[in-house]
Amino acid sequence: MGRVIVVGSINQDITVTVERFAEPGETLSGSGVAYTLGGKGANQAAAAAHSGARTLFIGRVGADPAGRGLRDELASHGVDTTWLLEDPTPSGTALITVEAPTGQNTIILDAGANGRVGAEQAREAVDLGRDDVVVLQGEIPPAANAALIPWAHRAGARVVLNLAPVYAIDPDVLASVDVLVVNESEAGLVLGRPAPASSAEAVRAAEDLRALGIPEVLVTLGAAGAAYASRTGSAHLDAVGDGPVVDTTGAGDATVGCLAAALAAGHSFEDSVGWGMRAGGAAVGAKGAAPSYAGIEPIA
Repeated sequence: MGRVIVVGSINQDITVTVERFAEPGETLSGSGVAYTLGGKGANQAAAAAHSGARTLFIGRVGADPAGRGLRDELASHGVDTTWLLEDPTPSGTALITVEAPTGQNTIILDAGANGRVGAEQAREAVDLGRDDVVVLQGEIPPAANAALIPWAHRAGARVVLNLAPVYAIDPDVLASVDVLVVNESEAGLVLGRPAPASSAEAVRAAEDLRALGIPEVLVTLGAAGAAYASRTGSAHLDAVGDGPVVDTTGAGDATVGCLAAALAAGHSFEDSVGWGMRAGGAAVGAKGAAPSYAGIEPIA
């Protein structure tokens, strides 16, 4: 069984709940301010660990109280934080508002120490194996991602890129990843067209992304499920979960982390998508990102 190696972002999430999102220039009263672990990389690592994978996180936090707390909280999820380094810049911060009636969210991000994560840090941290899965996102410098993909492939490991947020990526670099995960808005940005507005359009978007040279593609659609395209075909899958939606903040990262864990455990891409979607469905039933992952089912 392989490991999940996450090279990515870790943030202090500051979340406040509102009855509706504010209009420009408007001040609203909120409730329930929470300071929790966040960042796509850290969330994905926590989800992978809750899924049963041996998980190593490589990143940077600031030399500040937030950084010390983030390290401890990530480790509490079962993630190896040996190579979570301390940086003189402040820790990354995400300002999140959650709309109570729908569970939808808005996020404003300051990268902080995440902007100093580099490929050399990962190369020094771990000797990769053929069964390992390396997970990357758009919240660390693009140059680091571009250098890490060939590093992983030289060892025979697979690369999952969650291109979120979307950045201008060289087509050859994009084509070199093994698995691309994006949501519907991100799919539209990568393809240079409007986001898919139906399940059929989402399947076509996944197919068109795969046509760029990416072997396997997953387009997540929130409550509308997901669409994928792979060597064996393409399909739309309904969302998993029948409980109330409390907070969608960590759902996408839960899907990515669990998908990577399933791949590392030897499951096919299609089966791994199913595991990922179940994790995403579990995450929306509780508040927060990583704090909502306790309900993730370990991978068999």
